[in-house]
Amino acid sequence: MSEVTYRDAHAADAEALAAFAERTFTETFGHLYPPEDLKAYVEAKYRPHVVATEIAQPETRYRLAMRGDAIIGYCKMGVVDMEVDATDALELHRLYVDRDAKGAGVAQTLMDEALAWARGKGAARMYLSVWENNARAQAFYRRYGFEHVGEHTFMVGRVADRDFIWRLAL
Repeated sequence: MSEVTYRDAHAADAEALAAFAERTFTETFGHLYPPEDLKAYVEAKYRPHVVATEIAQPETRYRLAMRGDAIIGYCKMGVVDMEVDATDALELHRLYVDRDAKGAGVAQTLMDEALAWARGKGAARMYLSVWENNARAQAFYRRYGFEHVGEHTFMVGRVADRDFIWRLAL
């Protein structure tokens, strides 16, 4: 297996990143939603033009895990997009790893880099949201010291999921 490298996303990555993000979200959660709701969510979040716009935003950072030219993981971080005290805080919006790369330290490296980035920006706290039934992700976040501090509604099409809001003091 070739070495994993990490770098920030560039505009030229938008198409590949959108495809990877759609695939990993769908593999992880697609079975939970009616096809029309999943399609509506994917159209709103995981199209190349949407990802390209986000990559271009200075307050948003995408960090990629690469094996050769292939994306095998990513995280997206930036301004807080939940109803919490966002003063001096940033949010980890997404962290996904290809199923073939799970257990290889990719998620840990992406998380370490996300937290270092937030600290470098002067953030006092990092927030994230995690689906109430995603025990694997919750265990991962708990190891970093994230604590459950609330709940919010995460919409996928017309389906309202209950997500937990977690916070880490930086």
